[in-house]
Amino acid sequence: MNAFRSLSARLRSASRGTYMVPGESSRRVGLAIVGIALFAFFSVQYGTFSGSSNLLAIGLNVSSIAIASVGTMALLASGNVDLSIGSQFALVSVLTAQAVKGSQSAVLGIVVALAAGTVLGLTNGILVRLLKISPLIVTLGTLALYRGLAYIVTDGVEVFGFPTSFTSLGTGHILGVQTPVMVAAVVFAIGSFLLLRTVGGLRLYAIGGSPEASRLVGINVDRTVIAAYALNGLLIGIVALLATARLSSGSPGTAVGFELDVLIAVILGGFAFTGGAGHPIGVLTGVLTIGVLDSGLIFAGLQEWWQQFARGVLLLTALGSDQLLFWLRGRRRSAAAAGSGFEPAGADADTDTEPERQIGETILSCRDLAVRYGPVLALEGASLEVKAGEIVCLLGDNGAGKSTLIKVISGAVRPSEGGMWLDGEEISLSSPHDARARGIETVFQDLALCPNLGVAHNLVLGDEPRRGPRFLGLRDDRRAAALARERTATLGVRIDDFNRPVQTLSGGQRQAVALGRVIRDDVRIVILDEPTAALGVAQTRQVLQLVRSTAARGHGVILITHDVQQVLEVADRVVVLRLGRVIHDGPAAELDAIRLLELMAGMVTTEPKVGT
Repeated sequence: MNAFRSLSARLRSASRGTYMVPGESSRRVGLAIVGIALFAFFSVQYGTFSGSSNLLAIGLNVSSIAIASVGTMALLASGNVDLSIGSQFALVSVLTAQAVKGSQSAVLGIVVALAAGTVLGLTNGILVRLLKISPLIVTLGTLALYRGLAYIVTDGVEVFGFPTSFTSLGTGHILGVQTPVMVAAVVFAIGSFLLLRTVGGLRLYAIGGSPEASRLVGINVDRTVIAAYALNGLLIGIVALLATARLSSGSPGTAVGFELDVLIAVILGGFAFTGGAGHPIGVLTGVLTIGVLDSGLIFAGLQEWWQQFARGVLLLTALGSDQLLFWLRGRRRSAAAAGSGFEPAGADADTDTEPERQIGETILSCRDLAVRYGPVLALEGASLEVKAGEIVCLLGDNGAGKSTLIKVISGAVRPSEGGMWLDGEEISLSSPHDARARGIETVFQDLALCPNLGVAHNLVLGDEPRRGPRFLGLRDDRRAAALARERTATLGVRIDDFNRPVQTLSGGQRQAVALGRVIRDDVRIVILDEPTAALGVAQTRQVLQLVRSTAARGHGVILITHDVQQVLEVADRVVVLRLGRVIHDGPAAELDAIRLLELMAGMVTTEPKVGT
């Protein structure tokens, strides 16, 4: 019994390692219970309901929804949606039918279906991301557009007359199972694996949790979302191909309301419409439960509209059951959460000892940087130098330009004028990914964390450890957890569960997670924007110690803070900005608290001498 419990615990732990959404309700345990109950009820009522022929019929009926749900899962995980998939289905179907009828080639039909589906999905993605239009508006528009095109290219007439080599794609069997069912099983398994185990899957969840945080850690949000739309279109191409072959015809009026069927299954399965949450196990449960329900109502001889009514009742019942289970687990979750928190470095740790460090050659040099937001000049002629082992404190009142300057250095904003040099080489940063690749790491004031992801995934986001061939994009979650443990230990932080969503952490713990990102050996410049804002006295001392030790390892450190005492405690040099301009740049040793406050308030100005 003990061995069984130990194994169960390990399985639950392993499952949580890939479970990137907060709350057990996303797995839809309540829905599974409802589905099993429905199956048992219909099996008792109708003797042939549980027979193999009906089970295969249920599988065939839901195969299209199962395939399409994979693309919808990816989109909803990223906070997007495609309401045009029914119209895409119809348009791809008639295009495929015309190609096969004209050529009598099954191969050409496959190529046309997959290519047309991908192009339609890609078009939606480009419109959504590059034109910055809501996915609801875009896909409602393309829903009408694609359906209209399906009627235009066929004059409203069904297309048929296919060779057996093509129709066998939809009517054939593989190992005794209908081909569409087998294809659906393979597609769903592969899609679920990619969503849960790959870098791309993690980044879709991250974008759904916070697009801006994802961008700031170096993820190309536009490219990732567009790729998800293209994948969705490809899967609709597969659905249309199999359905056209099975029905031996292509009709512009097919798949009306298909998008709603898929959305019901995916949302019923636990994917949040707002993004960042959901698990394929829940969706599979939703698809199968809908199949059982529809088949049972057909056995009962009820009309189709009763299926719609029953689906609505099922959705509400499942959600209610899951909320009840979630509430029952609340006490245990609260107890577990209480065990995580900040832990002092220990009595034997000498956190007051200043690490030995030497200031070396210039690492980063910024000259005459300017940033404009329309008519507003946020940064004007700003220059800054940071040397190896040096701590530069960047000061200024609100609106002085500090955040704009560090966004330029971190690659989040491109300057309209001026240039930057790293180790003597002129650089041009087009994104945070470019900056991180060159060893420039930033802890932003808003922390740039994805609240729905766990601690470990947030710590490695944008630079995820991988295993196997790189082109496969497989994540190494064990390595990510080890890095998280190592980095939080450096900060004197104890977090018992590294899969715990960041949104459940305290403000100080979130700060520690953001700080943990920059603790890497290959970092050249570390930028810290108000890193102690949410911390207590003990944790602030630990962070300042981290600042010193980071500089002692030869990294250049830029620290933004409003705390004058912290500046005097750790700074080697002080740079003060006011209204987008550098008004002071000099050694910290030459300043006292009064002088610093006067500079920040703009009461005193001095000629900046960069690098002194």
